[in-house]
Amino acid sequence: MLVALFGLAFLLFEVSLCVRVRRLAHLPVWRRALPTSILCFALAASAGRAWDVTAPAEALAYPLNVATALLGLFELDRHR
Repeated sequence: MLVALFGLAFLLFEVSLCVRVRRLAHLPVWRRALPTSILCFALAASAGRAWDVTAPAEALAYPLNVATALLGLFELDRHR
């Protein structure tokens, strides 16, 4: 139960980061869309577990989620 709550909290954190980065008008479009697209790839890799395709989920989902968080925090920190 705790792992599921942590996962949900981390997902909400990443979505809020993606929305905040998306609103930065001075960034080029590709840099505004990069965290959102990485998050979508991570969610697609995680959704593979529903169809018993666990290898991409185990290999890609966690690193892509971490990359989304780090990239979003980097862009927001650079904005400040």
